[in-house]
Amino acid sequence: MKKIFIVSTLLLFSAMGVTARDTELSVSYGAMPAMKSLGVYHNHWHDLDCWGSANFTIDHKFAPGLWIGLGYTYSSADSDHALDGRYGKVTWHGLMVNVRYEWLHRGPLTMYTHVGIGALVQYYSPSWEDSYNRTNMAFQLSPIGLQVDIVPQFGLFAEAGYGVQGIIKAGLRIGF
Repeated sequence: MKKIFIVSTLLLFSAMGVTARDTELSVSYGAMPAMKSLGVYHNHWHDLDCWGSANFTIDHKFAPGLWIGLGYTYSSADSDHALDGRYGKVTWHGLMVNVRYEWLHRGPLTMYTHVGIGALVQYYSPSWEDSYNRTNMAFQLSPIGLQVDIVPQFGLFAEAGYGVQGIIKAGLRIGF
């Protein structure tokens, strides 16, 4: 029975006709994420010097031009003036479901729109009290994205939008 199940599962996946690039991993840097500008994300601490965000995603192609995946975002900031001359550090961890729709293909060039929504955990380390956590909604809306494939399995991309991944986000994608 076990052999029949394994063989039928392998046949099913073989019949699905997996293409050369159905799953992609991406790594990117985002400049000026929403954590710096939205008070709800930094608990109204002042003078936060946020360096940007590091983003990691895995996406799977569910239909022609439609990618759905999971993304992780990390960022942190220090403040010398969190409250009345006190200082502290804030660290953000975001986990989002991403949807990317490709709407233009011209050779190695692809243009797309990206939307993500999920949870953002903020870890506060103030100098004047114990550390604490807060959780908020994470979001990213990038109406325009551009990907250029260097080779069929590797591409560079950039997006313009707003959210926890940054106003401008750029990185690389590896497909398999």
